[in-house]
This record gives sequence, structure tokens and C-alpha cells, in this order.
Amino acid sequence: MAQTGVQIITVEPGSLAEEAGIRPGDTLLEIHGEPVLDQLNYQYLITREDEAVLRLRRPDGSTLETSVENGGEGIGVDLAQDEVKVCRQNCVFCFVHQMPKGFRKSLYLKDEDIRLSFLYGHFTTLSSSDDAELDRIVRERLSPIHVSVHATDPAARIRVVGNPREGDILRKIDRLLAGGIDVHTQAVVAPGLNDGAIWQQTLDDLGARRREGRGSVLSLSCVPVGLTAHRDGLPTVQDVDPAFAREWALRWKPEVRRLAAANEGEPWLLLADEWFTRAGLEVPGRAFYSRSWAQLENGVGLVRRFLEHSRRFIRSPRAQGYAGRRVLLLTGPSFAPTLSRVAAELNRAVGSHLRVVATKNFSFGETVTVAGLLCGADLKYAAHADREAHEGRAGWVDAVVVPSSSLRTHTGPTDQYTLRGVVVREEGTFLDDLTLPQLAADLGVPTVPSGANLSHLLDHLEAADRGAFRGGALQEAFHTAGLNQPQGAYNP
Repeated sequence: MAQTGVQIITVEPGSLAEEAGIRPGDTLLEIHGEPVLDQLNYQYLITREDEAVLRLRRPDGSTLETSVENGGEGIGVDLAQDEVKVCRQNCVFCFVHQMPKGFRKSLYLKDEDIRLSFLYGHFTTLSSSDDAELDRIVRERLSPIHVSVHATDPAARIRVVGNPREGDILRKIDRLLAGGIDVHTQAVVAPGLNDGAIWQQTLDDLGARRREGRGSVLSLSCVPVGLTAHRDGLPTVQDVDPAFAREWALRWKPEVRRLAAANEGEPWLLLADEWFTRAGLEVPGRAFYSRSWAQLENGVGLVRRFLEHSRRFIRSPRAQGYAGRRVLLLTGPSFAPTLSRVAAELNRAVGSHLRVVATKNFSFGETVTVAGLLCGADLKYAAHADREAHEGRAGWVDAVVVPSSSLRTHTGPTDQYTLRGVVVREEGTFLDDLTLPQLAADLGVPTVPSGANLSHLLDHLEAADRGAFRGGALQEAFHTAGLNQPQGAYNP
């Protein structure tokens, strides 16, 4: 990363930084004689010693050198946002390349940032990471990180990522492992592209790098390729249809259990929920998934975790809070069968009236069935269609529920990372910039996010009863679990 220093935005009154003469507008250049690369690097350098030796540049171009006895803690400054690094690959199934036109700028960002990989679990292909950056990962102990491998066979990987210089991913992974960095890996599987013998080699190569202690491939997930209706001019990629998904799930489910048995019961090979939902199969039981729900953010175990919580919740006294409630639950076609079954169980148990509608994705195409990619217009259309279908019934519903994963906590610059030129938008915004309050006003009934489970949803419904959330900070009224986080273009 090029070094120009990091600008100081604010200095806390009475802080060590203020006492040392540091002022807002100064640029922090070095700590202990080492260049400051970004916020994460600052945190690493400032905590290394009990006394921090700093070099700064004033707005007038002069420099300040000072030392602060900080005891290995922060010194009371807020730093400017770091700009997100972008991806150099041209993966044949890249979702950003399949985005329809007219959406906000941040949704066309292909983030490829090892800092986001470490902090938030984003997957990186390591295409933007040269040897110097790999050494930084080792030196600053940015472990674990998450790597999109797709294929370990160099020729196959080049076909997938579209970059002839990035075929040998194992060289970079081995460099990290040798430095004691743990790695979670994934492969997005496309029929005829990286399945079959290519997938088996990927499994074998990464499995051979699973070991005790630091410097291990902690997990390998496989995720079915996701294709939108907007692939004009892009390479032909075969979709994962129900038959392929069923064959894959049945073939690799026993292998997951076999590898887990050889790993003291902890699963290492992970199958994304979509293999089962696309195939119309029941997701496996709790033991099939990592004890720590590894790669949950990658769609591994979300359905099972929801089912486990729902089973306990419906038997609890808290479930009575749903009694008599008439609620419309909107979700994607993938999750609709599971949610419908749970809603029926809750209705029988407490006398609630929850209905589930599988919402078609007109924005990205009906082949996109995950809830997190539903736009506000899709949800509004589904709700109005349901209202018309139930016209004549007094009151329609008491509330409408939208998937938390379809909402963003931020849609522009964040507290730490930003994309140049992006405008901050209010929280509670869908992909198409419709906001949650706007949808509620259009529907004329309280409209709330689902949360991560039935308990969260009941909290949200009760908050709506009190008139909570009229725009602004979403987390002040609702649970943020399940909401999409600010970094990255999307999270299915």
C-alpha cells in the first residue's frame, strides 16, 4: 500500500494526543519510525510499546515529532476513513458484473481488501495482495483471513478468475500458513467449470493444509454459483439447477461427516444452505455444522440455526407475545418453505396468524432466490399483491416483516472504510434506495425487519406497537443481527 500517512480528524479533549500538541488536520506519518498505512496498522503500531514515538505533518507542511507515554493504549484521536481496495480479478461469475444498471455507486464496488477479510469475514481472492502485503498480514497477525480459492488447479483457476497472473493461489496461501496465519477458504462451484476432478483436487490440496496449531486451513466451504438475469456480454456459465444441487448435496454430505469424524467432530468441509434449499432437501442437523458456526456469514448453517432457535422459542412463555397477531412475512423463495413451516408451528402453538409470502426478485431476475438481494420495489409489489388477494378482509394485517438481510445499516462511507465519491444514505435502506419508513408509509401498516430469529422479530413488533423508528439510526429501534453490514457490495 502506498504510504502518505493518515489524517487526524478529531482529538479528544484532555487526551494524551492533545497534551502532546497534536491537532485535528495533522497527518500521522510514522510511529516508532514505521510508516502508518491505515487505521488497522495504526492500532497495531500504537499498542506495540508503552511509549509511542510519533512523527506528524502539519497542514502548513511543517513536521512535528513527539513521544507519548500511552502504556500500549490509544492516545485519543480519530483518524480519517480508509479507502477500500478493489479487486483486479474478472471472475466469470462475479456478482458485481451481473448487477443491473442504475443502482447506487457502492453496489458496483468489487472489494478485495485483506483488512475487511480480517475484520468482517469478507472473502478475498488475494489478487491485490503482493508479497509485501502478505508479509504485512503475517507481521500484524491478521488471522484468520478468508480466501476465495475457487480452484487450486492453476489452469482452472485462471479460467474462473480471468487473470493469467493469479492461477497459483496455493503459493500465497502457503506463504500465509508458513507465517502462522489461519485461513478460511471457499469455492463458488459452477457446473462444468470447477466441479468434478477440479473440485476434488481443490478439496485434497486444501485438506492437506489442515493441521494442528497456528497456520492452518481452518475450513473449506462450497457455495453454488449465483446468476442474475443481467449477464449480457458475459461468459456463459451453467447455473446450479435443483437436480445438480441434489446430486451435490447427497454426494458430499457423507464426506462432511467423514472429515468431521477425523477432526474430533468439528466439521472442516462446509456445504452452504443453498445446496439443500435449491434441491428441496431438509437441511442437516446441528452436528453437521461447526460448533462456532464457522462461515455463517457465507450462508453455512443459517437455516439450521434459525430452526434450532425457533424450536426452543415456540416452547417458551415468550412465544405468547405472538398470540392473536396478524403478520405478513416476506422472504426469498429459498427460505420461504422453512419459514412457512415454522410460522405454522407457531400459529398452532399460540393462536397467532402469521403468513409467509415467497417474494419474487424482479430486480435481479427470478433465478436469484435469496432474501438478502430482494429490493424495496420487490417487497412492495409482493405486499400489495397480497393485500389485493385478501381484499375485503378487515384490517388486512397488523404488520409487514421484511428480511433484515435486505436492509443495510449504512449505504455509503462507514466509520472506517469508504469508497471515493459515495454519498452517505440513511440507515434502513434497501438495495434500490427505498427506505424502510417509505415502505411503511406506502403500505400503511408498521413495517419492520425480521431480525435473526423469532425473539428478535417479536421485539421489533413490540417496538412498532410503541411507534419506534421513524428513520435515522436503525440500531436504536431494532436488533442489528441479520442486517447487512456496511462493507461490501452484497451479502446473500
